[in-house]
Amino acid sequence: MRITPEGTSEDGQDGELAPEPVRELALVPMEGLNHADITLVHREALRVLRPGIDTAHLDAYSDDAWPPEALPSYERLLTLDREAAPTDGSPSRRRDPGMAIDIDVRDDEQFELLVTLAPYTIGAEAAQGDRPVFSANDSGTSLWLAVTREQEAQLQRRLRELGIPEAALTDAPRRRPSWWHRR
Repeated sequence: MRITPEGTSEDGQDGELAPEPVRELALVPMEGLNHADITLVHREALRVLRPGIDTAHLDAYSDDAWPPEALPSYERLLTLDREAAPTDGSPSRRRDPGMAIDIDVRDDEQFELLVTLAPYTIGAEAAQGDRPVFSANDSGTSLWLAVTREQEAQLQRRLRELGIPEAALTDAPRRRPSWWHRR
């Protein structure tokens, strides 16, 4: 049985609301958009998406040197990763302990690590259930997100207020990000 957005099935019976359609967006490198602007786009996207994020992961690597203002967050991320390591002598579930460090987005401190470091890392990702909603790669040069109409409007409003043109985000190709797989 298919449920319509109005909450009724095709045969007129009441049912659960269908999920709101999702639009996939990607960052567009454009003239006049500097790294500080790109950093703001990453951070505002995460802030808008936060209420719906269930899982998030962050890599403790960057292709460039971590900027001085990000170093305290980077150090805290490494500490968080060490604290999550098994203490019983069993091997870590990851081959590289600096990769895919779990972030609890409900914890304000951990969420701020994600917000601070995502624009610089080789990989940050977030999902709502099995659906990816955020991917930042390539040390800030690649950003993909999936938003509802309401989230898109909220994000565009925030970006306008920061002086970032709406054209900085455009429709992404209709495919799942290549990084996404079940963990």
